[in-house]
Amino acid sequence: MKKLITILAMLLIAATSYNQSSRRTANSEQTAQRNEARSNNASANRSVQDRNERKDNTSRSDNTQVNTRRTNTGNSQGRTETQSTRSRESSSTSTPRSRNNTNTQRSNTQVTNNTSRRGTSDSEHTTPQRSTSGNHVRNSGNQNTVYVSTRRYAGTHTVVHHYQTPPPSREYRAKHYAYRIPVSLSIIWTPAMHRHYIRFYPLVPYWHYSYGYRIENVSAYYAEYYMGEVMTVYGRVSEVYYSRSTDEYFLYYGPYYPYQDFTAVIPGWIARQYSRRPERYFDNRYLAVTGLITSFQGEPEIVVNESFQIHLY
Repeated sequence: MKKLITILAMLLIAATSYNQSSRRTANSEQTAQRNEARSNNASANRSVQDRNERKDNTSRSDNTQVNTRRTNTGNSQGRTETQSTRSRESSSTSTPRSRNNTNTQRSNTQVTNNTSRRGTSDSEHTTPQRSTSGNHVRNSGNQNTVYVSTRRYAGTHTVVHHYQTPPPSREYRAKHYAYRIPVSLSIIWTPAMHRHYIRFYPLVPYWHYSYGYRIENVSAYYAEYYMGEVMTVYGRVSEVYYSRSTDEYFLYYGPYYPYQDFTAVIPGWIARQYSRRPERYFDNRYLAVTGLITSFQGEPEIVVNESFQIHLY
């Protein structure tokens, strides 16, 4: 009996120990499973957090890039606007300066040219005032217009009279060697004269002179101030040149060619009405020519078409 009791006790002890060990193993497995689940959840949460953080970082970087781009574009626009406004202001402020500079340059070039070849005033006349465009402003005539000469001979000729030094300036010559004024010369603009000048100068689109207008007399020193107008230019002929190719006589006023102040171009058939030798006849003569003052190589001249445009005095 004692043996049975001991065996049963041992069985009970073994069963209890087995139960306890099984419970412990089950509990350890459950705890392990729980720990694994917890670790998995934590890793998943961490991965989700990492993803969210990455997304936040990318969104923040994108936002910062967009903001920087916006700021850069805004700054560039502001810079361009400021540059455009500055350029506008500079252009608005520089245009009058440039105009003033061009006017001063023109005046300087005119002064240098005048000091070498031309004059301004004499004791009997005042100097004509120039406008901003360089031409004398008048109430009548084709103002601010310069027409090209209608001469046929467009070349140059050999220089006959050579100067060791350039002649005195136009100012000096106009003051000390003034031309004699034609006293009894008065030409009125009439309908017949209007028709003649339409035929003489077809390059002029419209004549602004009214009937009864008195054509003014101007010295050869000042002819360059009246280009594009009908004037009577008077003075003394210093040299005569004849072109055989075009049968034209060129009467130079003032110094010898190429320093002349004014040129009168007369066809040969008109010049030979006065003499068989026009070169000798017109040389050193006081001559007034009425017509449209045109320009040839920057020099003033009148191309004569009829004999009534020539006046000896």
